[in-house]
Amino acid sequence: MLRHIGKVSLIAGLALTLGACSLLPAAKPVQSWTLTPAAETAVHSQVQARTRVHPRAEVQLSELRILRPQAQDLLNGSYMLVVPENQPVSVYQGTRWGATIPTLWRDYLVSALQQDSRFAHVSSDEVRLAARYELVSRLDAFQSEYRDGQPVAVIRGYLQLVEVDSRRILAERALEGTQPAAGKEIDQVVDAFSALMANSSQEIRDWLLTVAKD
Repeated sequence: MLRHIGKVSLIAGLALTLGACSLLPAAKPVQSWTLTPAAETAVHSQVQARTRVHPRAEVQLSELRILRPQAQDLLNGSYMLVVPENQPVSVYQGTRWGATIPTLWRDYLVSALQQDSRFAHVSSDEVRLAARYELVSRLDAFQSEYRDGQPVAVIRGYLQLVEVDSRRILAERALEGTQPAAGKEIDQVVDAFSALMANSSQEIRDWLLTVAKD
């Protein structure tokens, strides 16, 4: 689910220069967006309905810690990234995520796992509770890419499930997904990211449970 946090207040100040007062220009308002798995969107409601887990489902994987993914350059910040066709990466002006991209991704996945009754004792590296397994990840892309004139939400990276005590890699896989936006408006792009995260988190949960059975 996407949630519009709100606009940062305009900042104005008075500066004294050579004994004279001048009003500083007001900063432009910034829209801040976050993503949560709490509610369905029109894009992925049917997917969730098909994969919804019964609230009393048996726990299949417990004591899992989700690490903040490794990321470089702009992916370590909170800018909402966009790649126009045949152009280098840029940012949406006046718009940011409510947290850095790695934190946004980690917190979304932690929430999705905690809401899935097949998982128990899920935590993040922010708290560092005891855990048997860790999900180590790397983000290579989390951005909107223009394809044939239309924005597409894109995520690319890599996942590794690690046994904490032995530090042995139990399983690993590529992370890749896309979701076309319904239009070019920023709320439509955020809707696409919301659907993309819902689908990606479902794939990751299914993969983790498959690995746990091996």
